[in-house]
Amino acid sequence: MDTKKILIVDDNCLLHEAIKEYFEFMGYYAETAENGLEGIKKYSSLQPDIVLMDMQMPVMNGYESSKGIKDIDPQAKILMFTGHIKDPLAEKSLHEGYVTTIIPKPCDLDNLLQMVTHTLAA
Repeated sequence: MDTKKILIVDDNCLLHEAIKEYFEFMGYYAETAENGLEGIKKYSSLQPDIVLMDMQMPVMNGYESSKGIKDIDPQAKILMFTGHIKDPLAEKSLHEGYVTTIIPKPCDLDNLLQMVTHTLAA
């Protein structure tokens, strides 16, 4: 079985490192990016199987970054994190097809793993 690659794009270093360690423990290869622009660059080089994208970040937000990734790879699978579940840009990202799911922060890591597994299987 080949190792699935995950890219975690979030400006909260403690959060993205915790998620990275969890997914590595669960057998994934994980990398992080601290803003949306860095996320697009890392997506191009890593070509991950799935992206966990924060909505509110400096330099480039999750909407812009998700759109940039979809411009590179229309088949990209992106799950979006947000502390504001009714965030208009998060909803726009979902309605325009840039992301498949909006995940409220904070979230349980086991539930997050289930969402990632489900999305990858789809």
